[in-house]
Amino acid sequence: MSTSMSPTSLDACPFLRLPLELRRQIYQYVLPQTCTLDPRFQRGNGEPPERSEYSLTLVRQASSVGVWNEVWKKQKTLPKSDREVGNEVVWHLGCTSLLTTCHQVHDECVDLIYGANVFVIDVTFNTINFRQRWRTASNLTPGRTYAFLDHFSQRNLLKIKNYVINIDYVDDYTGTIKFNCGGRGLTDGIRNKVQELVDLLGSVTSLHRVHIHLIDGAISRMRFPSGRVHRVQDVQNFATSQTVLEPFKGLGGVRKARVTGTSVEYAELLERTMTRTRSAPQT
Repeated sequence: MSTSMSPTSLDACPFLRLPLELRRQIYQYVLPQTCTLDPRFQRGNGEPPERSEYSLTLVRQASSVGVWNEVWKKQKTLPKSDREVGNEVVWHLGCTSLLTTCHQVHDECVDLIYGANVFVIDVTFNTINFRQRWRTASNLTPGRTYAFLDHFSQRNLLKIKNYVINIDYVDDYTGTIKFNCGGRGLTDGIRNKVQELVDLLGSVTSLHRVHIHLIDGAISRMRFPSGRVHRVQDVQNFATSQTVLEPFKGLGGVRKARVTGTSVEYAELLERTMTRTRSAPQT
């Protein structure tokens, strides 16, 4: 059976004679869409939740006379789920059968699915993943990840307007274990993946919301006692860790930008840069 409709059929269809705004409201009752659900009220798949851990970390702090000293401090390492952002974004899977009715309905539904929902992206040294968590009828919130740039078509990628992006920065020890890479090569590798994502975002006509969060993905000392704990959010590490976000300085035209996990000064600078008017392409 053909899924296309003739112009005469379209003219005779009462639904397609409705205003687009009204049709979009109807689509929202059927199509997949994201909502926010406090992670405290989410239920997983029966796995025990991660626990916070504690470790001794060498940190720099200023004395009363303004001299910087290195001291050992007992610091709390939060579970990864508490260090990343976007965990409150949950999908209602809905139904996509509408996309097979006719070209016009298909295009309107695709614009709504990709343009109105929030996509949570995790960037590591060697991956750019789309993280999807959905809510079931029994109130469970299972999830899975997809290779972001490969899973969706280029046409649909350019329709996404709202992003939550976690940049996973790790120390040399963790990088050697997970990616067989450390030092400058580790930082450059993460920054290259960020640049790959920014190249896509720069081609999107209008970005509505982009939240960038720099998280500490290092393996904890308790699990690997010989490992050095490198905390991304420690002031002395900002000079290196924040450089992985530099590609975002080439992105403009974002209506609402937010940057967390960095120094206040760097976050404000990056937010101003991303919300500036995007320059017109040269002809």
